[in-house]
Amino acid sequence: MQIRASLCRHEGSPDGYLTSLEVFKYPWLHTEMKLISNLMLCLAALLAATTATSDNLTDLVTWDPYSLTVNGERVFISAGEFHYERLPNPVLWRDVLEKYKANGLNAVSIYFFWSYHSARRDVFDFTSPGKDIQQLLDIAKDVGLYVIARPGPYCNAETNGGGFALWGSDGQMGKLRTNDVAYEQAWQPWIEAVDTILAKNQITHGGNVILVQIENELQETKHDPTNTLVLYMEALENATRAAGITVPLTHNEKGERSQSWSTDYQNVGGAVNVYGLDSYPGGLSCTNINSGFQVVRNYYQWFQNYSSSQPEFLPEFEAGYILGWGTYFADQCLAEHDPAFADFYYKNNIGQRVTMQSLYMAFGGTNWGNLGAPVVYTSYDYSAPLRETREVQLKFKQTKLIGLFTRVSQDLLMTEMESNGTGNAVSSTGVYSWVLRNPNTKAGFYTVQQANSASRAVISFSVFLETSIGAIEVPSVSLNGRQSKILTSDYHFGKHTLLYSSADILTYGLFNQAVLVMYADVGQTSEFAFTDPKPHTTFHTYGTANVSATIAQSGSNSTNNPCEYTKYVYTQTQGSTVLRFSNGVVVYLLDTETAWTFFAPSTTTNPNVAPHAQVFVLGPYNVRNVTTSRNTISLIGDNANTTGIEVYAGASANKISWNGKALDTRMTAYGSLIATAPGASARKIELPCLTWLVADSLPEAQRRYDDTKWRVCNKTSSLSPTAPLTLPVLFSSDYGYYAGIKIYRGYFDGQAISANVTAQGGAAAGWSAWLNGRFVGGNTGNATRWSSSALLDFNKATMYNTSNVLTVVTDYTGHDETSTGSGVENPRGLLGAMLYGSHNSTMNFTQWKIQGNAGGDANIDPVRGPLNEDGLYGTRLGWHLPGFEPTGAAWSNGSPYQGLNASGIRWYISKFSLDIDADLDVPLGIEFDAPAGTMASLQLYVNGYQYGKYIPQIGPQTRFPVPPGVINNHDENTISIALWAQTDAGARLTNCTLFAYNQYQTGFSFDQDWSALQPRYTPDRLQYM
Repeated sequence: MQIRASLCRHEGSPDGYLTSLEVFKYPWLHTEMKLISNLMLCLAALLAATTATSDNLTDLVTWDPYSLTVNGERVFISAGEFHYERLPNPVLWRDVLEKYKANGLNAVSIYFFWSYHSARRDVFDFTSPGKDIQQLLDIAKDVGLYVIARPGPYCNAETNGGGFALWGSDGQMGKLRTNDVAYEQAWQPWIEAVDTILAKNQITHGGNVILVQIENELQETKHDPTNTLVLYMEALENATRAAGITVPLTHNEKGERSQSWSTDYQNVGGAVNVYGLDSYPGGLSCTNINSGFQVVRNYYQWFQNYSSSQPEFLPEFEAGYILGWGTYFADQCLAEHDPAFADFYYKNNIGQRVTMQSLYMAFGGTNWGNLGAPVVYTSYDYSAPLRETREVQLKFKQTKLIGLFTRVSQDLLMTEMESNGTGNAVSSTGVYSWVLRNPNTKAGFYTVQQANSASRAVISFSVFLETSIGAIEVPSVSLNGRQSKILTSDYHFGKHTLLYSSADILTYGLFNQAVLVMYADVGQTSEFAFTDPKPHTTFHTYGTANVSATIAQSGSNSTNNPCEYTKYVYTQTQGSTVLRFSNGVVVYLLDTETAWTFFAPSTTTNPNVAPHAQVFVLGPYNVRNVTTSRNTISLIGDNANTTGIEVYAGASANKISWNGKALDTRMTAYGSLIATAPGASARKIELPCLTWLVADSLPEAQRRYDDTKWRVCNKTSSLSPTAPLTLPVLFSSDYGYYAGIKIYRGYFDGQAISANVTAQGGAAAGWSAWLNGRFVGGNTGNATRWSSSALLDFNKATMYNTSNVLTVVTDYTGHDETSTGSGVENPRGLLGAMLYGSHNSTMNFTQWKIQGNAGGDANIDPVRGPLNEDGLYGTRLGWHLPGFEPTGAAWSNGSPYQGLNASGIRWYISKFSLDIDADLDVPLGIEFDAPAGTMASLQLYVNGYQYGKYIPQIGPQTRFPVPPGVINNHDENTISIALWAQTDAGARLTNCTLFAYNQYQTGFSFDQDWSALQPRYTPDRLQYM
């Protein structure tokens, strides 16, 4: 098709900008508004040239009101939070971070948890597998991701104790998160140790760390230089700088609840270089997909009020949400998984000039080994875009479209807010828009969305654009319910400029010719135009979309007469349509779901990927990496199903390799390569039925059990801010036992008739008691209560004149976070125990003893760490470890399907081998179920890792993912189950199955020797009886 060239091509920049529909109605208003807009933009351009700011320690990372600048280049920070502690296999850190990069992120935000590295005071483990943060930082650099480091000392993050080292849970840290001397003496060594490692990995030293966060969501409640919080923040910042940190410091405001630590607002001390605001605005429901979805439209004003000299930074923005005990499992929360969330909310942020955003969580992982705080259960899936099983969700695919757009859109990195509001620059009051303008290039970005963000209606309207040739009205723009679009004007890509586009731009690349990729929903009408069409421009269409070329005319203004231009109008069809223009531009028109299969892997490890340093790939489930060698494009990726694959890499390439295998490749008429990439859907995976051996795991309930090696509870006072209910102090942390289930044995003489016992283990944590081997009561846990009391009736127990033993087993779901209250110092275990004789008279226990995890804080298993274990007999003796052989009279054939017919704890072991093909990624899990009314607590161990806590009466979790490295794809595996029946009704399972979530053909190596991650059983464990 031949197209006439534009009759009017305006050279240079326009003088004015349309800001509303009224400009089209009243020409005099247009003149007035354009003069005001012109003055504002000229002033902005002048200021932008003079206001770059540094921390005076490095100029490699600077900032201004528009964006962060790294190595002299403006960059849009698209980050995702990653918690390495919640994925104990370091090899899988690369798997996750490669998927971050593949799905549009260029940075990773990382909490470094004090609790995970410090079993004892001032002792830090940064070398054991799973704790080697240097390896993590190396992987991030190798993958090509900037690092935003968040070393605390407090983190929150729904992690045990909020990230505080649990050895401080006995109260020795003093007043937490203040300038209290005891607290400062506790955190100083941690900050020095972790920051010393981070300092070596700063961008100033060849690493990828570009920002370091100080503390976490600490609200500056009083702007007073003598305030304890101000002094605390200053001490932290001084310690951070003393450790060698020279990149800018940041902080994250806890929602719009206070105004904290900004140099632009009441700075009395403690302010950071770059202010940030956390936000979780969704308000979504797991039971009603139509609830919530109310976007926040005041971010721009908030940042203007409190951090106007800095770029708009969202250090934590909702990518999912936490779910607690007794609520719902992440897979049930369909609204949180909707790709429309990413499309609507993240574009809404862009519309408000946000140029730094980190998604919390991009991948959640697992609260294995007692890592979680009581507010969450084992899974930390978080409804994140990357599932707990490491599978890419549709929400991540939509996130990718936005991340790839911001990655190459340099025009977006320096904009002024031109206008915003309902009915602004559009023909409908049902539409809200944000209009941004680059004061130098004059590029415009028009974010449009329904004014009622929760609406699912389809709405059509016109958008009024201001371009370099004048005003243009774009008709027939439509939004399908919870959809947002970013229309562009004077958008620069390479040597070319789009006059405008009403389709979303996905990205562009510079190969032997410019390739522009756009997307829209099937059935939506879009149009675009170039500013620089050459005479007699022609184009060819490859695909099903019917694209028409029409001569149109712009509106006039004081510097431009009406100008003709050629617009290209089409209705989006399913799949891909490609246009090849004679002006050297190739345009891909993709429907949204096809766009989800588009990737732009980079050919460089620079996180700030240039348009020429990438290859375009269309079709597979995931593309991790690309290398080019002579005429071959070698791709590494993952595919569930066999798919077509299309690659655009430039004129020199003519072959595709997928996961090391050459593909039968053809070249298209428009210069791309096409082939077929294999999947895994037809591959056979064989998983065994589990067979079991069983033994008793509660000999401590018997009166004559030998507890001579147990720790005696003999303290009469505690540093805890909580007073004990009775003496001696029974708080577990006061005796060096922090995480996991604990067991107490209380001795008394004489004929007691009852005892009132209070236990505290966190939400859903129950407890059980036996007197001389007879069950006498307890509590089966409550999802909303952290502690419980019960009056234990001794009438049915056999009593002795001396040495009666009350055995109490207390469950554990973590120490509290410290965002409010005493947090990690809130005690666990028994809070008190009162003994009663006849006529309600009080009696005394003669002695209490306690047993927790083997070795306490000695950290006898540094690979898995001290939080991983508990005080159960089987755990202490190492029954959960690979290499333990369940032999002898204590062991017999049995199954958790038979279970217990009374209260107690039994230990089940199953051994099996797997033989999964080396080129497959098969996320595995274990699923449990129990009869209705079952009152129990179950601990799941896989090759020594506590990888699940199942409480059937509370829920909600019944499926527990287990990653490679914890489970062996090609070796023997040991699964252990500790089944605790919490009433005399007993407990059994109706399902205990190993299953596969999915299977993917992959070029990532999951078939490795994981023995270093799985220390084996040794007889030394026998000392912990």
